[in-house]
Amino acid sequence: MKKIICFWLCLLALGNYSNVLAFSDLPAFEVGNETPVIFSDKLNVRVLEGAGDQQDISRVIASSAAFKRPTDIQQIKSGHRYWVAQKFSSRLSEALVLRIDPSGWGNLHSYVIRADGRVESLKTSGVFHAAYNRLTDTNPFASGSRKTESQFTRFTLHASEEVLVLTELRANSNLRPGSFSLNFYDELKFSEARRFGLYLEGVLLGILFALAVFGSFSAAKNKDGASLAYSIWIVVAFCQILSNSMPEGPRLSEFVFDVEGLTFGHQSVYWPLFVSFGYLQAICYAFFAASFLNVREHFPMVHKAVYLYVAIYAGHYLFTSFVPHDVPAKFLWLPMGIITLLLLISFYTVAFIRYRQGLKIAKFFMYAIVPYLTFRSIFILGLAGVPSPFSLLEPSGFGLLMQNSNTAQSIGLCCEALIMALAVVSRTRWLQEQLADNLRAQQELVEDQNRKLEATVAERTAELASQHKELDEAHQMLVGSVNYASRLQRGQLPRALRLEGRFSSFDVIWEPRDTIGGDLWWVSSSKHDGPFVLAVADCTGHGVPGAMLSLLVSNSFERIYATDTDHDPVAALQLLDHYVRTGLNQDRPDSESDDGCDACILRIDPERRRLEYAGAKLELWQLKISGEVLRHPAARISLGYSQLLTENDRPELQVINYDKDDTFVIVTDGFTDQIGGPNDRRVSYGYRRLQAVLTSKASAPVTEITKAMKADFDAWQGNNLRRDDVTAVVFRL
Repeated sequence: MKKIICFWLCLLALGNYSNVLAFSDLPAFEVGNETPVIFSDKLNVRVLEGAGDQQDISRVIASSAAFKRPTDIQQIKSGHRYWVAQKFSSRLSEALVLRIDPSGWGNLHSYVIRADGRVESLKTSGVFHAAYNRLTDTNPFASGSRKTESQFTRFTLHASEEVLVLTELRANSNLRPGSFSLNFYDELKFSEARRFGLYLEGVLLGILFALAVFGSFSAAKNKDGASLAYSIWIVVAFCQILSNSMPEGPRLSEFVFDVEGLTFGHQSVYWPLFVSFGYLQAICYAFFAASFLNVREHFPMVHKAVYLYVAIYAGHYLFTSFVPHDVPAKFLWLPMGIITLLLLISFYTVAFIRYRQGLKIAKFFMYAIVPYLTFRSIFILGLAGVPSPFSLLEPSGFGLLMQNSNTAQSIGLCCEALIMALAVVSRTRWLQEQLADNLRAQQELVEDQNRKLEATVAERTAELASQHKELDEAHQMLVGSVNYASRLQRGQLPRALRLEGRFSSFDVIWEPRDTIGGDLWWVSSSKHDGPFVLAVADCTGHGVPGAMLSLLVSNSFERIYATDTDHDPVAALQLLDHYVRTGLNQDRPDSESDDGCDACILRIDPERRRLEYAGAKLELWQLKISGEVLRHPAARISLGYSQLLTENDRPELQVINYDKDDTFVIVTDGFTDQIGGPNDRRVSYGYRRLQAVLTSKASAPVTEITKAMKADFDAWQGNNLRRDDVTAVVFRL
């Protein structure tokens, strides 16, 4: 029985040691006192290619014979899984904590196989993984704080121990690592150097925060486009550095809030933030530089190039963020580096030309763009796989930090921001000086103009006084003439003698727009026995032309009914059409005028209580004593114009019987076409509103009807200008 137990223990021991023996031909990298803080085994590395699905670690160990040298693999492909095997042997007398750096790999998961066969699974990491510092949530004075989980992938290499490290790797399509050789950090020594990174990033963020406050204040105070572009660029730059991944981790996830568990797709949410701020910072800088140098006005081609650059950057961002691809890094990032280099050189050239043209503040831009151009190019070329010149520095202190391209870019960005702050201040002062010079020049020009104007005014005053006197005399003469013409026009309206005994009551609203006008009403002579005639006319135009035409129409009425009132209204309108046309010589082909009138004629027979009506665009309203309101339409024609009326245009004779105390109303279109209304509606008064007023006052006295019409009309007009002459004739039979 004892022999059987010993046999199984031996098999178990052999199985454990077989994990290491499986890679017995793999040389170990010896770690000693002379080993740098950051080191990489570039010789003794073996790679298992083409592992599509995630495999169990025991199966990977069993496949040790399938591991190849890195030189046997032609290209690192995105989306593929690789297993890297490395051995480390300690020549130290004490334990050493080693950190495994992502080294450009998107996802990284390592296993440490000890000499006794134990397998330790380490923390998953990668360039797309956040590294939240658990110490920020731990009270350092409480017991157990030393046992807080580290945010990094690390393991302990004991004294004189040899271990096998198997790492599962997966590359991203945008960031292709240059090799399978992973970087390892001496955690203790690097932790001593981490304070330099904290100091450096704190200084950079502090400077950018102060500059962001300064830029925002300057933009708000000066209302200057360049200051606004500068402040926006600085704010974005601050966010970029805050989300930047230095060698000791991204500050956004370590000190702001825990984003380690928040993912965007298959990567931590901090990575899209970092990438977005990186692209946005480059775009904002391009707009700021263009605004500062005013390339829109002085260099239109460069201005167009800026928009092309922004479009390329935006397209590149969308492509790298949302489109799966297998484009090699040098073809993906090297063109962007070249485009950026060309644009920055263009800006430098523009600044030099502007400086030669007299823009002295352009020298600040020339100074500032040098570090930005240098560090920006190093960063982008680093993405394309070009080694950074800072890699030649000793891996200690700041030299160790500068080997990281993100650190170099942050320093260049901050240097640019500091120098450009001086440029913005100088530009503001330069603008103020330019404004002061312009104001002084304007003041001198105004003073000179004032002296000339005073001399001119003195010279012109006498002349203007004389001209004013002459104009005043001419104005008084014109006003007197118009007033006299108004008296003459009012004098030609029917006198009271022609109204007596013919109407039960009679009232008129007659308001020319310009003191005199083209509206008139006419009543036949009282010397004629039998029926009498009432006519209303609205002549073309208003003011003096309308008044002159109204005189011709009034004389035509007198001519038609000179001897008797036998002409029925239709015949009278036809004669009026003829008299106006011939009176203005509009019957001749060489006539220069084309004027006429709208009119209506009523032939009233009181004995038979009947009237005959015919109208040309002037309608007749009848208010029955019973309260009913009737509207008698007119023909849609005008009289007297050069165009002859046809037989079809002949107005219709309407015979209307009326009762005692029936009221009749005639209004010209100046009443119904007036623009007005509540709340500035600016619509015409119209016939419906007129009918509503007449209906409400159908049985009221004539004077009350005209009063109601006038009040409603004035309220409708409000502050609007009078459009035409207004006439309303209201009578009761």
